[in-house]
Amino acid sequence: MSERIARIQAMLRENDLDAVIVSNPPNRSFLSGFFVDDHGPDESSGVVLVDRSRARFLTSTVNAPWARAEVHPSVAVVDWGRPWPLKLGQLLRDEGLKTVGIEDNALTVADYNGILKGLAGAGELRLLGEHVDLLRACKDEEELATIETVIRITDRVFEEVTRNVTVGMTEQELAARLDQAMRDHGASGPAFGTIVASGPHAARPHHDPTDRPFEAGEPIIIDMGAGLRGYAADLTRTIWIGEPTEQLKSVYNVVFAANQAAIAGISSGMTGGEADALARSVIEAAGHGEAFTHSLGHGLGIKVHEAPSLRKGDENRLEPGHVVTIEPGIYLEGWGGVRIEDVVVIEQDGARVLTGAEKHPPFA
Repeated sequence: MSERIARIQAMLRENDLDAVIVSNPPNRSFLSGFFVDDHGPDESSGVVLVDRSRARFLTSTVNAPWARAEVHPSVAVVDWGRPWPLKLGQLLRDEGLKTVGIEDNALTVADYNGILKGLAGAGELRLLGEHVDLLRACKDEEELATIETVIRITDRVFEEVTRNVTVGMTEQELAARLDQAMRDHGASGPAFGTIVASGPHAARPHHDPTDRPFEAGEPIIIDMGAGLRGYAADLTRTIWIGEPTEQLKSVYNVVFAANQAAIAGISSGMTGGEADALARSVIEAAGHGEAFTHSLGHGLGIKVHEAPSLRKGDENRLEPGHVVTIEPGIYLEGWGGVRIEDVVVIEQDGARVLTGAEKHPPFA
């Protein structure tokens, strides 16, 4: 954790800042080791204040005892007082912290104005954009170990639960079984809303499970991921009951080939756009280019969707330690769709697949 604080302190020096206020919950957790969500954008559970010599977790009186039990020893826990934006601004003013960075994507206008009021003209707030987010992009060994563990839980749950899928079971029934099994296998619960999309619903990349019953031979897309110690897994498989239709076989083969091409070709130094093209070119060659409606993948860690992005035209380069999803898909309105998703970690000479869940081989 102290190494992470050192990283943000280096960012302070590089950007000529006296301090930074970290208010985005994933970044706050990354720097403090305290995984707690906000009740809402207008009800923060705390902020991490990092200056050039120390880091403090500022939170309410009711959260402070819990925080002291969880926060890393390198980060001091401080009761921030009420109203906290005003009190924080006054603290910055009293300590002579004149140039302070803020996460403009994760601070309400009211809180911003409250901090400025407390500063009373004695300092300025600078917008940091994604600067702090990007510090989380390359995972350290501790993060990788947690991600690998939560992926193994997700793999096991998928394989166990989907063995018992039958005609007539509904999307909601299967989603509920998956969610409960994740908890039963040691996860804190699902890291995001589990997607079970069957038949024509599988033409939707995102979908909320309904009471629609499964029919034989149709595609059933399952997108799921367990959560553990603040980190997320992400897995998508397309399954079916009985004998798949010829259209399902054909579409599945294309998506499988695109998934394998991306895994084999992705490497450090490649741009997100180049990675996306590895899979997109396969799908376009098969005549389904317009049906691949989303990016190839995204970063995975504390957030289910984080940097880096594997999308068409993205020019940011992949680095060792980036954990990304590889999830090509084809979606045909009125029929359904197929998506296959694996998680990989970028290494110097390619990528290592972290996902182990079974996937049906391509059809002959």
